[in-house]
Amino acid sequence: MTLALVAVAATSAFAQLSAGAGYLSNTQKTSYTSGSTTTTDAVTSKGFYAGADYTFDLGQGLGLVAGLKGAFLFVPEHEVLMGAATSKSSEIYLAVPVLANYTYALGNELTLFAYAGPTVAFGLSSKTVVTDKTGLTNSVTTTDNYGDDSDYGRVNVFLGAGIGVDVMNTIRIKAGYDIGLLNRSSADNTKINDAQWSVGVAYLF
Repeated sequence: MTLALVAVAATSAFAQLSAGAGYLSNTQKTSYTSGSTTTTDAVTSKGFYAGADYTFDLGQGLGLVAGLKGAFLFVPEHEVLMGAATSKSSEIYLAVPVLANYTYALGNELTLFAYAGPTVAFGLSSKTVVTDKTGLTNSVTTTDNYGDDSDYGRVNVFLGAGIGVDVMNTIRIKAGYDIGLLNRSSADNTKINDAQWSVGVAYLF
């Protein structure tokens, strides 16, 4: 992949850098199968991303986008165990998108584009904090979801697509949707899959 990007950069007459941030919403579905019965639970986390990318012009409106972004997601404190406790969680990861895009200029000040491709994500931190509310212990337990005994995987691969617009070749507005292709659980009879959507703004250099 690195050699391919170097080759594209060397032969391309145009490479554009953008840096930006945006809103991120992730829905994680956990499915557990016992016999012929499958139980599914969905948890939605919200947060933001920030990063930068290069767009390499391949001609005829086609381009290749490669970048790096960091993301922070959190689930606000909520009741669990029928109100006996509360739980909150957070997750931080780095992602490397490699996308194909197509642009269509509506004029000198407005350009539409669409993109699609894979993104590789690597988790840096994932923690869950559970607080006892029974009044018996009032204990607070913090769990490292990437700990040595954990069956929750750090690596994920997303496949996504999106659309956007460049205004005056200076401001970029875009929105996209990504589906996680990997099962992030190594536990028996358990599947954990992610899907997320995002909307953001970037500055074009």
